[in-house]
Amino acid sequence: MNRLLEYGSVEAIPYYNCSHKNFTEWEKTGQKRPYFGWPLVVFGVLVELLYIPVIYIIFKTKLIRHPCYKIIVLLALIDITATCCSCLITGPMLIMGTVFCMYPTFTYVAGGIAISTWCMACAATTSLFSNRIISIGFRKYADVIEKKLAYTSISFVLFYGFYICWFTPTTAYNSVFMAWIPDPLSEEVPSKEAAAMYKHTILPWNNWIFVACMFILFSVYFIMVKRMAKGQKSKASRSIFIQCSIICFFNTGTALVYNALAIVTPAEWILAFGQICWTCNHASPAIIYVSLNSTIRREFLKIVFRNTLAPKVEDATTGVAKNTI
Repeated sequence: MNRLLEYGSVEAIPYYNCSHKNFTEWEKTGQKRPYFGWPLVVFGVLVELLYIPVIYIIFKTKLIRHPCYKIIVLLALIDITATCCSCLITGPMLIMGTVFCMYPTFTYVAGGIAISTWCMACAATTSLFSNRIISIGFRKYADVIEKKLAYTSISFVLFYGFYICWFTPTTAYNSVFMAWIPDPLSEEVPSKEAAAMYKHTILPWNNWIFVACMFILFSVYFIMVKRMAKGQKSKASRSIFIQCSIICFFNTGTALVYNALAIVTPAEWILAFGQICWTCNHASPAIIYVSLNSTIRREFLKIVFRNTLAPKVEDATTGVAKNTI
């Protein structure tokens, strides 16, 4: 994003000039996919509306006092912004069949926000899992460690997102690939100089490290929860396993597809799978909170359905709803 400030406009940035074709010619290079775009838009609107009561409930019920919920609120705000990119911007672009050079300035800025919110979500999710592991493994010192870890994590996530957005190359949406890719495909003749200008080294590392961390943290967390249950089946342990599995599946799918895209051009169904995973990755936390977190579910039913009969179920040891990671 700093290049935009440095050069004054997107098309003044080297290797981002689209002047050798007019709008109509660029439009012909795209591919309209309304059957995919409209569901994304509708789903995105529903997810955005779902996050509003979730955040409200966290503050209303004073769950925000707990360190893990501070990270959850940050992650929710990131997911709201990311859903705007993955659904409310990407959806219309699929419907219209856009490429970078049709709307260069808008796409350039949106691409910077999309890539930074993805990286921020990766960091926040990793921090949330780490927070829950510490709360279980170091119960005696959890109150001190969790709070410091939460504020440290929040600071790191915000700094990381700012750095990605401002100091790394952006991504450009292309309806043919159904993905945000580093190369805007604006040059008549590809060159090594242009490829160097588009190269994004941090994103692949972010994705590989994130996948590795999630695998390790998921394994450790699941083992710790099973030990707490002492080998007995419980609703809480099953719920935690389901939540972790859903989160790991979607963010791992997104990371692997985008890393593969940097090397080869996958089949269309794989590209569509990557888009669905990216969309669901930012939507799944809201759905999980409403369906599996007993405190949030109870208050959500009261707000939406005016249901005052929902049972109050809280974890006696922490005051936090049992079924939340």
